[in-house]
Amino acid sequence: MRILNLKQTESFPLDSNLSLHRPTWVEINHKNLKENFFQLSRLVSPKVSILSVVKANGYGHGLVPVAKSLSECGSSFFGVTSLEEALTLKEAHLNAPILILGNIFPNSSLEPAIKNGIRITVASIESARACEEMAIKCGLRALVHAKLDTGMNRIGVNIKNGLDFIQKILEHPSLKLEGIYTHFSGSAEDPKFTKFQIETFTNFISLLSQKKIYAPYVHCANSAALIKYPESRFSLVRPGISLYGINPFQGEKKLKLKKVLSWKSRIVFLKEAPAKTRISYLGTFVTKRASKIATAAFGYADGYRRSLSNKGVVLVNGKRVPVIGRVTMDMTMLDVTECPKVHVGDEVVLIGEQGKETISVEEMAELCQTSAYEIFCNIAARVARVDLV
Repeated sequence: MRILNLKQTESFPLDSNLSLHRPTWVEINHKNLKENFFQLSRLVSPKVSILSVVKANGYGHGLVPVAKSLSECGSSFFGVTSLEEALTLKEAHLNAPILILGNIFPNSSLEPAIKNGIRITVASIESARACEEMAIKCGLRALVHAKLDTGMNRIGVNIKNGLDFIQKILEHPSLKLEGIYTHFSGSAEDPKFTKFQIETFTNFISLLSQKKIYAPYVHCANSAALIKYPESRFSLVRPGISLYGINPFQGEKKLKLKKVLSWKSRIVFLKEAPAKTRISYLGTFVTKRASKIATAAFGYADGYRRSLSNKGVVLVNGKRVPVIGRVTMDMTMLDVTECPKVHVGDEVVLIGEQGKETISVEEMAELCQTSAYEIFCNIAARVARVDLV
């Protein structure tokens, strides 16, 4: 993935020596990213640490640049989903602790994790045992976070068996229990079950306290829980999507999160089409009038969903214009008949602002019947990330 840098007052030029030869890119506003971090940090006590979730290439925003900005803000931890992501952050000399939020597999991958001081999730007695064996082999002590299942039923030890699990971890001298955590199944959509999970987890932590068992970091609050459920804020919180400007709750007025990502392209071809002209594969769109048709340099290989065929909307010259015909792999057609001054090279906004108009990732996600998470994460690696600094 190519990562370029521009000042916030600049836009990507038509003729550039920045090695971006195909004019489709995303812009990442790091000023807004930092502002979102600070807004979220004000929700918690100074004694509560913040783990910034930067997995999946920083939710499509660019792993290392995003982590560097959040490190400058004082992020105490980073959360990733793989050893590869963790090692990439280590190679970038980001020294905040890194937690892999999932099982490490195969077990041979435990060796580089332990040697690099990467925090390891242990989600079963077997994974704890494997971690212990590798730690002994490395002559090091592994830092682990115990994952307990309170209702997600993905990975983790059922919390009913949690005490025995934690005690077995503590029996291993080569393991240091640094954290204990769980994961919500629907904190933005299902308040009743979320409160049940919080209560279950809280009662378990109280039980450990009675047994004189403590861990430096206890955590369960993702973005939605951090914002809506103060009782979920233990000694560590884990904001993810909210860092990138997406509020998990419609109508939430407590925060004014700022959008971080804009997705753009350019028109590469224009033509006049008479009425009754078939457009794109299988002619699923037929012009009803004499029309001006633009071809723009983005398609489903860039992550723009094929399901947006004849349904999507983009911005050209400050106007909302429709996507027409099938979205193809590398190009998409637009009806720009209502844009009389359109030219080859004009900017096309897929997500973001242009003039007085805006297309949000939430709007795109609704058209695709999916979530902002998926839209962001599916923006292809071939789409350059342009960091606004």
